[in-house]
Amino acid sequence: MIFDTRDALTSRPGGAATPETVWLRTLLAGVDVPLLEPIPRDHVVTKTFYLLDAFVGRTDMGQTWIEALPPPDPNDRAPRPARAGDSVSPIIVTSNDLAGAWALDANGSPVHPLVPGGPRQRELAWRGGVNLVMYALTGNYKADQVHAKDLLERLSH
Repeated sequence: MIFDTRDALTSRPGGAATPETVWLRTLLAGVDVPLLEPIPRDHVVTKTFYLLDAFVGRTDMGQTWIEALPPPDPNDRAPRPARAGDSVSPIIVTSNDLAGAWALDANGSPVHPLVPGGPRQRELAWRGGVNLVMYALTGNYKADQVHAKDLLERLSH
């Protein structure tokens, strides 16, 4: 489930919760929500299709949160191309208005302006959406690329 509070422009670090954040907290009260963390740079969702540093939407200043993963095991020496858990995070929360950046009118023109703006920001918003869909559909398959050689070898027999 992806929740987008769309309040990146009105929220203030250390300030009072925005009405959107209050609404989300009320909605999720009583739901067993896992511990969330800002998406780490090495999380599999940043690599599912496009390589991304952040998830932007109409704005690029908000934060995107995902289920917190346990720290990597220091005794595990196996190389891993991406950090990931065993499954897909059941919840992602952002404040960047993802769908606002994706919205197009009947002529294919953007409905909403972007802050700060530009074609690159809209492209990155689309790419982030593709990554989120790929992550939801395939989970952490990119983290299993360390086994690709063995899998290909088995298929060739």
